[in-house]
Amino acid sequence: MGKNIVALMMQEYESFTRSERKIADYVLEHQQETQYISITDLSAECEVAVSTVSLFCRKLGLAGFNDFKLELARAALPAVPEASQSSGEITWEDSTGQVMGKVLHAAQDALNNAYHMLSETALERAADLIQRARQVVCLGQGNHSVVALAAWAQFSTTSPKFKTIQDSHMQTVVLATLSPEDAVLYFSYSGATHEVLEAAEVIRNRGARLILVTRYLNSPASAYADTVLLCGPNEQPFQFGSSSALMAQLYVVEVLLSEFIRRDPETAERSRQSVGKALTKKCV
Repeated sequence: MGKNIVALMMQEYESFTRSERKIADYVLEHQQETQYISITDLSAECEVAVSTVSLFCRKLGLAGFNDFKLELARAALPAVPEASQSSGEITWEDSTGQVMGKVLHAAQDALNNAYHMLSETALERAADLIQRARQVVCLGQGNHSVVALAAWAQFSTTSPKFKTIQDSHMQTVVLATLSPEDAVLYFSYSGATHEVLEAAEVIRNRGARLILVTRYLNSPASAYADTVLLCGPNEQPFQFGSSSALMAQLYVVEVLLSEFIRRDPETAERSRQSVGKALTKKCV
């Protein structure tokens, strides 16, 4: 793209429809905030349909809303690197020690934000669904498949009803055979990918329960969820799955696991004792 996205919006402003001008006006006034907002939230702020936002992005020659956010972030990049000692941003002028400190503070902030974002009511609802479920499938895509794997590894020591699948085709197979007694614990930062929406549709059709761990309460996938566990920092468009977002989701996993064990400590302890004895045979 030749011109940056801000300049292009201003150049094309007169050709926009009334609804598209609402979007442009909001973005021009909230350039920083728009980099972190979901397409659903932007449509709500501008009082236009989600499809209008998508058409607006394509009218600017972009593939979609995520592409739009990338260009918006690119337009905001400084021409010359600037030192930032107080904001926590890592710069080329930082020493190794400063990088270590800033990463530590970012991790602490991510966990603190996750604690404040997580709803006690939503967590109790999730624990209820997991406790009653015949089986619980832990799923995620991309970086979040790692969190799903970690969740399964943790929960599987307490009960045999937990499973995970990494291959996308096998995920579809498992989802297509769910029953109303089953639950899915799905990790998705945006809650707005094709994969999570396709999975949510299958889960709903099978009558199973969906527990969604995401950053955005009003994400498209949230409409399918029986409960939504909010967590995660504001990711910059160029981060493509930050470690802070993964840490926030792992915090939710740990809290949910602790609540699950608290409700039936005897069963969890028996399972963990059995797992522990088996694993000791693998130690040298």
